[in-house]
Amino acid sequence: MKKLMVAAAVATFAVSAFADSASKDAVEPENASVQEQEEEEEDALFEFGFDADVYTAYIYRNQVYNDRPVAQPCVWADFIGLDPFYLGFYVWQNYDLTNRRREEMRGEWNETDYNVHLGATVWSNEDETMSLTLEAGHEWFVSRVKDEWAKDYSSTCEIYINAEFETPFVTPYGRISHMYRCYDGTHYELGLKRDFVLMEEMLLGESLTLGADWNVNFGSGKYLDYLYGVGRGYDADEDDFVRGNKDGIGGTTLKLVLTWQMCDCFSVGGVLAYTSLLNESIRDGYRDSLWYGNYKDDCVWGGIQAKLGF
Repeated sequence: MKKLMVAAAVATFAVSAFADSASKDAVEPENASVQEQEEEEEDALFEFGFDADVYTAYIYRNQVYNDRPVAQPCVWADFIGLDPFYLGFYVWQNYDLTNRRREEMRGEWNETDYNVHLGATVWSNEDETMSLTLEAGHEWFVSRVKDEWAKDYSSTCEIYINAEFETPFVTPYGRISHMYRCYDGTHYELGLKRDFVLMEEMLLGESLTLGADWNVNFGSGKYLDYLYGVGRGYDADEDDFVRGNKDGIGGTTLKLVLTWQMCDCFSVGGVLAYTSLLNESIRDGYRDSLWYGNYKDDCVWGGIQAKLGF
């Protein structure tokens, strides 16, 4: 009887050991796959990509530069191997798709922006649902101009600091920029944004997200002269631009973006937005500016975004 009991115990242990081994063998490949993916993400040193956007208008800091269709491609890269820091750059261009501003600008680039930046996530809570990210950078703006008198003002530079505080409810953000070449002035931007995930694990694609973004901008008088063009007429007697704005508010933009994330590296989106000039004195003087006729005080605009990133 004892021998039978011992044999049964040995058989039970053997079956249990075999079942446990089979279970481990079944789970380990999946865990190994997840672990390998996490290690690959941790080992990644660079992120890079290309954006191809087409809009019905060119909007810059709540200023309607061109109320006709434009194409705006951008190539970018970030070095992320110094966690929590990242170091990156981008090159952005604008192409007018019509002759709204000038015949020679149609279908050709008329602005290129070069950016370098250094940022870091300086704080996050334990479950990483809240975080504070700071970024400092330098931007060089190069515009294509035809008039001889304007060539001295076709290139300018600025330094800036960005801050973004991500929360589960809404993400406030802000930016302070100081322009120091050709033009002198300071620009301020404040905003709120939030992403709403509408669908996940779709039959075609990974997710569908609706993003909402609202911002308002302010500037020194000199910067508002530069940005909005009021008082920007050229005075031959003074051999300089005529100034006229006081420090104050600029404009505001409310934007909705519906993004279809097709895979890890590619997404497409549709944009619908409204931009309005809030500064009444600039509104009053807008039609006297050198550049009026190309711009609008208010503008409903939209477009398509395509993003490829690795």
